[in-house]
Formats: sequence, C-alpha cells, structure tokens
Amino acid sequence: MKRSKKVKKMTKKDIDEVLMHDIVELRGHNHWDWDPKTPPPFQNFEELEVTIGSLAQSGEGLALLPERGDGWVVVVPFVVPGEKVKARVYRHNWGYSHADLVEVIQPAESRLAEDDILCKYFGKCAGCQLQHISYADQMKFKRQVVENAFKNYASKYFASLPAVDPVSQSPIQSQYRTKITPHFEALNPKHQSAGVSQPVQIGFMQAGKRRILDIEECPIATPIVNEGMKTMRAEVQKNIASYKKGATMLLRESNPITSETESSDPPTSTKICVTNHKETITEWVGKFRFDYPAGSFFQNNNAILPSLIGYVQHQLHLPLSSATATQPNGSSAASSDASTHLNKEIQYLVDAYCGSGLFAITCHEGFKKVLGVEISAASISCATNNLVLNKLSTDTTAFHLDDADKIFAHIDFPASETALIIDPPRKGCSDEFLDQMVAFLPARVVYVSCNVQSQARDLQGLLDRCAAKGLPGYKVEAIRGFDLFPQTRHVEGVMTLTRL
Repeated sequence: MKRSKKVKKMTKKDIDEVLMHDIVELRGHNHWDWDPKTPPPFQNFEELEVTIGSLAQSGEGLALLPERGDGWVVVVPFVVPGEKVKARVYRHNWGYSHADLVEVIQPAESRLAEDDILCKYFGKCAGCQLQHISYADQMKFKRQVVENAFKNYASKYFASLPAVDPVSQSPIQSQYRTKITPHFEALNPKHQSAGVSQPVQIGFMQAGKRRILDIEECPIATPIVNEGMKTMRAEVQKNIASYKKGATMLLRESNPITSETESSDPPTSTKICVTNHKETITEWVGKFRFDYPAGSFFQNNNAILPSLIGYVQHQLHLPLSSATATQPNGSSAASSDASTHLNKEIQYLVDAYCGSGLFAITCHEGFKKVLGVEISAASISCATNNLVLNKLSTDTTAFHLDDADKIFAHIDFPASETALIIDPPRKGCSDEFLDQMVAFLPARVVYVSCNVQSQARDLQGLLDRCAAKGLPGYKVEAIRGFDLFPQTRHVEGVMTLTRL
C-alpha cells in the first residue's frame, strides 16, 4: 500500500545507518563522531588480510583494523566470524570500506563444506547471503537481527521489552520461492553493427557490482519456477536482437483450479509457471484460496504461511488481561485453529494494509466484523473476490478503498473491543497513521513487518505519542521473527501489543 508523501523512504542512506550501528558496536566507541574528511587508509583494489569480528545485520562480515585509520572497518560478504580472509577493497565510506571476498585463508569450523552449499552461484550472486552457514546458525543470526533492531531503533523502551522469541523456521529451506524476477540487458548496438558476438546474461545482480550474473537455475525457487526459467531463457536468447532495452522478467508459480479439482479443499492439480503480470495467480494458504494478479504483491514462501497465519491468529486472541500464553517448551503458541483460543473480549478486526485479503480472510474466525483497508482499487477488488471464493459473508467481512492514513476516520468499532493488524511496506507507518492510531487506541495490535528496523522505529514513535498525551500506552507482549526467506539475511518480524 502506498504511504503519505511526507514519509521518508528507507534509502541507501538508511541502510548504511543500520550498518553503522553494527560498526559502532564492533569499534566500541562512538563512530558517529567520525570525521567524514578522514581519508581511507588504503587504495581501491588493495588486497588485505583481515579477521572477521562479527556479522552485520546485512549478513556481511565486519573486520576491525585498529592499526589502520584509528580503527577502520572493512565490510566483507560471505564470511563467518573468526575467519581470516583475503579481501579486495572497492569502495570507501564514512570510516569503513566495502570489499570483495578473494579467499578464505583460515575458515571457521562452522563454515559449511563447499559440497553442502546449495547453489553453484553462491558468492557471486547478490540474492543469498547465508548459504555458507548452517540453518541453525542462520536462525541465531536472524534472532539477533530482530533484537538489534529494537535495541537500536526503540532504544528508549528496549529495557522494558520482552526477550525476542526464537525465529520460527521455514518448513523447507530450498525450493521455496514461488516468485523470482530475473533480469537481462539488450545487446550493445555498436557490437551488433560490428558483428561482434555477445553473450546474453540472464539472471540476477552480481554481489557488489552493477552487472547481471548469468544464472541457469535458482535453488531457492520452486521446481516449476525453475522450469519456467529454462523456457524464458531460451525465448530471450532466441529473440534478443528484437529488444532495444533490457527487461525484468516475472516467473510466478500458480495452482489453477480445474473442474476435476475444484472443491473446498486445496487442489492437487499440476502447478504452472506464469510470466504475464496481468494473468491471475491462484494460491492456497491452508484451506483458503487467493486469486491475485501475477504482478501484484503476495508472500513468496507458501510453505511457512500456515505457521505465520496461525501465530497471528493466536496473538489476536490473547486475553487482554494476561501476558503471552506459551507452550511447554517456552515458545509462543501458534495454533492454526483459531477456535481453540477465541477471545470474547475482542469482537472486531481491522486489517490496515489488507492487499488481496490474506490476514482479513484467514483470521476472520471469532470476530463479529472484519474490515480490510487498501489504497489500491485493484487490491480491493481482488480481496472482495477472494471473500466470495472462500464463501465468507460480506455482512461480517468487508473491504474499504482508502489510504491507511485515513483508516480510523471510517471505523465505528469500539476501540476497547478492536484488534488491529498492521502489515505496512518496508518504510513502515507514516506519522499520520501513528497519530490516528493513538487517537483510536485499539485494544490489541499485531504488527507484521518485512523490515524490523522500521517496525522498531514505529514502536518507539507509538509509545512516544502515548506518553506525550499522558496515555498509559501499550505493553509489548511478544516479538518474534519468521524465516520467510531462508539462505538470505531477510527476516519477517511479528510484534504483539496490548493496550494498557
């Protein structure tokens, strides 16, 4: 969903700010006071032998050089803490430099053997950052990413927050992506006119470079998507001379309904790969069917969605008067059957960024009324259609076309009986949204985010606003990561709040 124009987007500058927090922690003193005029202590393309001290939230390694430039830091991808590596510097920034990994001189014991790494392109392709470490270590890393986000961006309230729960694992760690978007560039016209043979590069961006890496298959994409990639590559190579410009291709898995499989249960028909942005995708999340345009947003790891939805359902229905319920093993309960823990105190549900209706439809059980809000007319039409496809009553569940910044102007639900789901874009919530949220004060909030840094920032903004108005505010019941993108640095954050 689009946000207010007043909201500053998360840009390259913001990403560097996240990295700077990690550098400050490694250096042990205030890196923000660094003189930006200080020249780097080495030249571009100089090769260095460095020891990796820690991993940044980007998944890159950080090496501190205390004897160079008052503690210059070198950022190196595809490494493990404790390793001694050779790195080639290619870009300098404010007290640190980026470098390519040239060689692992002394590998860490935890580094996976080459034969255990999923992808032959790993280390060259920019798509994955963590294939060289075990899945258990990936989960530890992502839990730390979530914790660091709240420590750095909700620092005023960090001491009062609950411990971050272990990250919920994806049931599969490869062949999970139902959508990929490879790129290619057009042939150089000067070379064409000179009759020079040019290889066609079709794939993803190279790590640390602005060039496309030719990729025949992607191990984290589903088998049907990889089959589609083979067909797409052949078509592009055959017709490359007809392209005046390069392009980004779409490959998305769909599970279309046939007369033999159409029923209330998920179909078992053969999956297909869709390449037309306007074509309709059919996807099943548990017992629920979702149709949406191939070019629109929908989560790309279907395997973990039942777990994510079950957890959100459970958190929505937590008793308002008690802390997070836990399973015997200490993890938050995440039953996919919301009927086992319905909360009679909360009767209404608002989905503030409803898209095609994922949360509003899957979490409708137990609420008198459900309202989804979206700024996109196409998304509202899609969500309404999905409501019908799933045979849900339009009397109890509805979708409203509007900007999320104006959402609370149309809600006539009693705040003390209302739960709110927030699933905003990467940049998070606008100031206007948070202002209206504080004015409304829903009893329960479940905030789902693909960017835990903006999620933590929004928590601090929300609690600051409550304090400024003399309101008790919210208690954070739980913070948990979900691994929607195994082998990469990305982690989905889910935060549960209860009004005090």
